[in-house]
Amino acid sequence: AWGWCVILFHPRIIEKIHGIVKKLRATLELHGELPWVDSRELTGGDELEATIADSIRTARHFLVVISIAALSSEWVQKEVKLALAEAEDRDDGYKVISVVLPGVEPGILKLLFPTEPVHIFVADTPTGHSEAIPKIFAALGKTLPNDWETPPIIETEPIAELILELTDPQIVETDGARRAEPPLS
Repeated sequence: AWGWCVILFHPRIIEKIHGIVKKLRATLELHGELPWVDSRELTGGDELEATIADSIRTARHFLVVISIAALSSEWVQKEVKLALAEAEDRDDGYKVISVVLPGVEPGILKLLFPTEPVHIFVADTPTGHSEAIPKIFAALGKTLPNDWETPPIIETEPIAELILELTDPQIVETDGARRAEPPLS
């Protein structure tokens, strides 16, 4: 059976959530888990619907990254519905784990999840993705929620202030790039 099943569709969705999926996939792989990701597993000529349904059914867990674009995708809706049915039919701990990206309000998730699970919300901060990883691992049963230590954020003061004053600069275009240069003497 496959490890974690991460299903994503439609180029518009993939573009918007590619960063977290790539980071999540790399982190899972570093910890010895091989996620199934449609963009890596599917090739031309594969029977799309049957291949994906089989992957959802044979996975240990189903992890879905939810953005506003994903919510409007019929494919994502179908995959989540299938995964929820699979979770209901199985008794081996199969989970549907939702990783919710910034911009998605909790109330709208009821459209995909009739009974509300504990969602993992990614904060809209520079460290939001990194902060979500321990929660995802805990949901997958790989660590306890408090086993993962998030590195402290180190606050630093500026060392010095750099002020650059250009007097009478000339704008020069070279190879399609515009640059300011000091005047010729």
